[in-house]
Amino acid sequence: MPNFLIQEEYKEYVVGVRVVSVIADSKQDVLDGDYEMNDIVEELDSSAECYETSMVDDVKYLQSDWKEIVKEEE
Repeated sequence: MPNFLIQEEYKEYVVGVRVVSVIADSKQDVLDGDYEMNDIVEELDSSAECYETSMVDDVKYLQSDWKEIVKEEE
């Protein structure tokens, strides 16, 4: 049975943990959520879960110089 290639649009839900620098009047203000984000210091971990996909079915939305919606895999 032959294989075919298509392009597919997808949406991901990304969950991550990072260290950020924040501005606040006191440590208690930070604990209370009363702070302003200043800068991202370090990305520690992240993962993404794909939860919605759909085939690209219009040639005007194809990427990478594709000219047809379905290609037979070589």
